[in-house]
Amino acid sequence: MVIHDETLKLRSGNFSIQREFRRNLGFKERLVSVFLGGALLSKSLKNPFKSKFWYGAYLTYRGFSGRCVIYDQLGIDARKQHAVNIKGEFVIDKPAQEVYSYWRNLSNIPASINHLMDVEMIDENLSKWKSNVLGSFLPINWEAEIVKAEPGHLIGWRAIKGSMLPHVGRVEFEKTPDGAGTILKIVLSYRPPAGGLGVGVSKMMNPVFEEMLAKEIKTFKHKIESKTPAF
Repeated sequence: MVIHDETLKLRSGNFSIQREFRRNLGFKERLVSVFLGGALLSKSLKNPFKSKFWYGAYLTYRGFSGRCVIYDQLGIDARKQHAVNIKGEFVIDKPAQEVYSYWRNLSNIPASINHLMDVEMIDENLSKWKSNVLGSFLPINWEAEIVKAEPGHLIGWRAIKGSMLPHVGRVEFEKTPDGAGTILKIVLSYRPPAGGLGVGVSKMMNPVFEEMLAKEIKTFKHKIESKTPAF
């Protein structure tokens, strides 16, 4: 009996099923998960049917595997640095040059932003800021420097390294189609702490921050629009 080569090739093929396994936790977060999971497991071994045991088991699995199913659902990869952006666009019924000049003089800002307590100018580009965004009993202080300024059009800044509120920001002053007003465009960008957990929390908090920004700019809008032009 003769067996053709084609038959041998078909019957001797190698087949496998591959499952995608993707890690989405950073090394530090994995260590914390293993530590917390181990602690919960050690305290609940006598009662393995209680929720504490299952939480511990999941955290331990999370740490050893490097994968978090919650992060999967949120589309988070905690191994990478993430920047969270808050954006807003507003129309101010004042000429762009006037709005730019008012904003560029940072000493005007505290009186126009509710959660901003004080701005101290150190030099033309460096300033100290104090905010009560977390409440009057927990003020936040940081230093910022203006890194880009295009008169009448744009101001870009960043927090000094080591500041309590590390972020970068940009505000653009664009003329409205009739030239009488200003389209104010603001972008704030920051990197949340605590790895993927911080990213997840910040995603949930973003709508709150955006609403707060909208309220602050409405206050700014009312302040500058009611301001009598200087001659």
